[in-house]
Amino acid sequence: MCDLLVCDRHRQAIALKTTPGNVVAHLAKMINKGPGKTRLVKTGPVKAKKLSGKQALFTKIPICIHSPHDGGPYIGSGMCVVRDPDTGHQNVAIHRIHIKGPSHAAVSLFSPHSKAILQKYAERKQSAPMAVVIGHHPCFEIATNYFGPHDTWHEHELAATLLDETIEMVRCEHSDIVVPAHAEIILECEIKPGATEMEGPFAEFHNYYASEPSPKPRLDLKSITMRKDAIYRHLNATPYTDHQPLAVLPSEARLFDQLTRRGYQINDVFIPPWGGLFVTIIQMKALVEEQVREALLTTLFSSALLFTKIAIAVDDDIDIYDAQDIIYALGTRVNPVKDIMQIHGTQGIPYDLSLPLIPEAPPWRTGGKLAIDATKPPLAKKALREKFTRVNKQGWGKVLLEDYI
Repeated sequence: MCDLLVCDRHRQAIALKTTPGNVVAHLAKMINKGPGKTRLVKTGPVKAKKLSGKQALFTKIPICIHSPHDGGPYIGSGMCVVRDPDTGHQNVAIHRIHIKGPSHAAVSLFSPHSKAILQKYAERKQSAPMAVVIGHHPCFEIATNYFGPHDTWHEHELAATLLDETIEMVRCEHSDIVVPAHAEIILECEIKPGATEMEGPFAEFHNYYASEPSPKPRLDLKSITMRKDAIYRHLNATPYTDHQPLAVLPSEARLFDQLTRRGYQINDVFIPPWGGLFVTIIQMKALVEEQVREALLTTLFSSALLFTKIAIAVDDDIDIYDAQDIIYALGTRVNPVKDIMQIHGTQGIPYDLSLPLIPEAPPWRTGGKLAIDATKPPLAKKALREKFTRVNKQGWGKVLLEDYI
């Protein structure tokens, strides 16, 4: 079992072959390259062991209970692959899977692309195959969390771009779905039309229980294939592990791309786990104050972001990965009279318990958004900007211990 592969920029940089300070910009550049290549092969390491029939049991892998009040064991790391019955196009998304018995589970679907494909099977009253990929290079998980436009390619092809190599794929044992040949574990499942199981509760990404148990599609396990010494990839929802960064890393990259394309001087973008994924911080330099306001509004209403209700802009002398530095900027650079914009009457997501439900449209919520300019005065106001140069200790950075020992 393994976790904590991409929980911070240092580990993300290793996965993406870049530097910690360049993760978001690098990922944005790679996404813009478009899909890479895959190659279908006859077999691969993930076919080393095969379990089917009565031998195909969820108990063969170490599936955990994530949080104290969860409804049972959950697979949180499964990259779920479905195949369009008309086009053959595949979609990959991480859906949480609630284990309900030795060979059946409930799957909570989040991806609209996956839902649309599965709806085609349901309308035809056909069972829908689903392959659950567990464990691979982190670039596969990063690519799987991309939800931007990709009508002509699938997430494994994006993983090929991120890895800069051709990905070998193998066909499943019981369907035409193709999966990575070098994955750790493949669970081959099917969803029968109309079959459901109760799913939940489950502790969410913001460390709360935000939804009640409800009927979800039933997932029946047909077979398991795995490597000889397979490693189970665990992805815990709470506390801050890989779950939160993976959910938003491609979004950070897409927002970075959107802002830079508009001509803003953006250094970095960060959606911190310690903000519940509801806060987005942009690090930038602005010629005039209006650029900061525009960048903040773009952030709040960006199609790249699912959850953001608070956007904060800071300068490049503020460490956006340090909550203390963010509070420092808020405390010393924000005039509440002019530097805060509050927007009323916007739709909130079902998981945000701080917002009231819309009575006519539960589980959606209603609330607002907040934009905070915590930058220094803009470049156009040079003299005033210089007054906000941070002062440090005498000799800081010049007197080094290693010079004397």
